[in-house]
Amino acid sequence: MADSPLTGKQQLIWQNMCSELVQARMQVKELETRLKTLERQNADENPSVLTRPEFNREVARMLAFDERYGGISSVLYFDIENLDTLATQHGHQAAEYAVRCVSDALAHNIRRSDILGRLATDEFGVLLPRCDNANAWKKGEQLAGAVFESLAAKEGLTLRPTVTYGAYTFQDKEDLATGLKRAASNVTRLATPSAVKGV
Repeated sequence: MADSPLTGKQQLIWQNMCSELVQARMQVKELETRLKTLERQNADENPSVLTRPEFNREVARMLAFDERYGGISSVLYFDIENLDTLATQHGHQAAEYAVRCVSDALAHNIRRSDILGRLATDEFGVLLPRCDNANAWKKGEQLAGAVFESLAAKEGLTLRPTVTYGAYTFQDKEDLATGLKRAASNVTRLATPSAVKGV
């Protein structure tokens, strides 16, 4: 009975089922593509800024990868020196708003492979994988300019942001604490309040 040929009606039903299965698979692929697109858009609109413990963990993982497989990474350190003045002049909410502006300016101007973290109230760090010292300083200047422009452009805030930044390229078996300390000890103040394009 199992080997009996299908009747004309059964063949039609089978063909319809196969057609529906193909259409369902196409719809699944389309939905998966749309979901990935939405995830990318969401990542762009809501960039991730890690807490200090999260930043430490992710950077440690990257540095271990560099040490094992060979690679070069640099860290950037940013300090917005007069955010405390902003809080005094305009209140805590204005200061928190300014911090969000800084976070967004940094996050929207780095690569997907870079790692951004908020180290303290007015301090931020960015790990730049596969980036040497010269390019790290160029990127630091560009990001400092983006931060300045982001804060200076906000209506109602009379504070002129003071942005300092430093860069350090990790040597063999150095950890994040060492890199940040050396980057913070060799900072420069933003000289030109315009972002440098490139890098």
